[in-house]
Amino acid sequence: MKYRTVGIFAHIDSGKTTLTERILFEAGKISAVGSIEDGNTESDSLQEEIERGISIRTTFHSLPWKTTFGEFRIQLVDTPGHIDFRNQVTDLLPAMESAIVVLEAGTVVQSQARLVIEELRKANVPMVFFINKLDRFDEDYLDTLVSLEEILDEAPVTLFQKDPEGKLEYYLRAPGNFPKTVKEELMAWNDELLLSSWNDPSGQTDYSLMGLQSGPSSGKLHLVYGGSAKTGVGVRELLDLVLWTEPKKIENQTPSGFPFLVLSRRTSPEFGRYAVIYPTKEVRSEELDQMAKTFLSQKSPVSTSPYPESLPDFHFSFLDPETEEKLISLEKGKLVILKNHPDLLLLPGHPVALGSSFGLGDETPILDLAPSPFSVLLEPEETADKEFWLCRLEELVWEDPGYQVQNKEDTGQLVLLGRGELHLEIGIRRVTERTEKKLSISSINIAKLEHLKKMSHKVALEHRAFEDQKSSGALIAVLEDTADFSKHIAFEVSLPEEVKNSIETSFLEACLHGFYGEEVVGLKFRVLSYEMPEGDLQITLTLLKVAILAGVKELFPSNTYLVGPLTEVEVMVDADHLGVVLSDLSRRNAKVVSTWEAVAGKSHLKANAPAQNLLGFSGALRNMTKGIGISWERTAFTYEFHAVLKE
Repeated sequence: MKYRTVGIFAHIDSGKTTLTERILFEAGKISAVGSIEDGNTESDSLQEEIERGISIRTTFHSLPWKTTFGEFRIQLVDTPGHIDFRNQVTDLLPAMESAIVVLEAGTVVQSQARLVIEELRKANVPMVFFINKLDRFDEDYLDTLVSLEEILDEAPVTLFQKDPEGKLEYYLRAPGNFPKTVKEELMAWNDELLLSSWNDPSGQTDYSLMGLQSGPSSGKLHLVYGGSAKTGVGVRELLDLVLWTEPKKIENQTPSGFPFLVLSRRTSPEFGRYAVIYPTKEVRSEELDQMAKTFLSQKSPVSTSPYPESLPDFHFSFLDPETEEKLISLEKGKLVILKNHPDLLLLPGHPVALGSSFGLGDETPILDLAPSPFSVLLEPEETADKEFWLCRLEELVWEDPGYQVQNKEDTGQLVLLGRGELHLEIGIRRVTERTEKKLSISSINIAKLEHLKKMSHKVALEHRAFEDQKSSGALIAVLEDTADFSKHIAFEVSLPEEVKNSIETSFLEACLHGFYGEEVVGLKFRVLSYEMPEGDLQITLTLLKVAILAGVKELFPSNTYLVGPLTEVEVMVDADHLGVVLSDLSRRNAKVVSTWEAVAGKSHLKANAPAQNLLGFSGALRNMTKGIGISWERTAFTYEFHAVLKE
């Protein structure tokens, strides 16, 4: 059996889940096509997904598919479209063999689709583009093609057209019906194919089909089909095209020694914690046993032989996701379930590894996630319930490492950090459902910093005590801004280590709580000279600390300003609602970047504003537009991407 792992990617509300539903129906996996509006699709099973009409969790589907060139088992991966769940998309890319990127007819390529295209190209995943909703917008997809060409820096090849009866036909089904120019485009990326075609005047070999097959995997050929996921037009043809193109070759390059890539993590009543795994090579049962023995020998600190008999027995527990039967051997590329083990590290987007490789299962050192600016404070109503809530939060983090949890031992509170407002709202909903225990939840907190204004001040710092008989000594320094959010100290004079340490710790302590109560960043403390007095060194260092704390803090009130995360927001609304949406954005001090009329009476606008101003905007938008307005938000907080807040 030929296995093919195919991911479906798109901007929110472009039709990914609808396309998945139609594919399952066409493959005979379901007897009727569900709908997002009715909340009965195969992909969106969580209550939050049904209520909001969006995908928030990656789903996996296995289905058979017959073509004229072979039989396949498609492993379909339906991904979330909202930016808050982007880490689930990036985690999948190492194991993606092919990708379907769904674009919406009647509009330009939207922001999340742009981001996905860039990431797929970096990961060298072959892509096929599918312009969806042609049942509604018919021929209105020129803007989509133009913006796609701008993103790709080259023209994609459109492989569908209307026949004389007005029905769509597709290149792979009837290449002879398409203009000669299309055939040439399919070969133009490869000089050898062009030469072979020119040297074959009989035309017995169709070199355009060869170019069509190998071009996407080379990254030099971009194919576009079109149709309707809702009505099924072009869906079967789309799958045939994807399977005709060569997949990405996923080699066994796992540094851990285990040829298994982790795609996603889950929890179920039947299996407990488990991970969805992509085997990067065929593994027989005896090899699995040997891997387990090697694993155990590496875990034993007193092992002297490769496979000591005294070690306990251990076996990787692999299950078939469809039959739930235990597997004793694995096929390359066939997705399987691996049950969690305390000594295994199963981190999405990474190979399976030994827990001991990263501190006996401590995942924190290798999490490649920037600290989130969004957080909520959680406080159990009953102190005795804290462990219960901590366990629930840990289960949430297990499934989605985009969340982070902090345990405040001193206050008994818990902090949940997430990738955005929607991410946090859904996380809290999932943690608190199906329990009568009570939890106090704060409003969403958003990180802020105090940024030093452009300046360079020379300061003389000294503190006296004990009726001026004792002095810190005279410290001359320059406080200046840096080009980013960093803060550091530079010494232009030779000083004893004790003095250096005292200056460094005092300076950093002064920066902890600035004039506005936030951490101060973007400054450099350059020490020019220091005259150390005679006498007790400990008293001198104590007074020096006071001098620096007081002197540096005096400069903050007039020389720092508050900054916070910046949110870019895109909104699609009916033209009738545009005015009230613009009014709401104005009230939130948002800067409108652009507005344009889309199709079918829709208006599209882009704006940006401080993230704190846009809290609750998605809910307000639904109310203003009677549930049909769509928004997409991206929030970041770096020195290149931030908002200046009102002081």
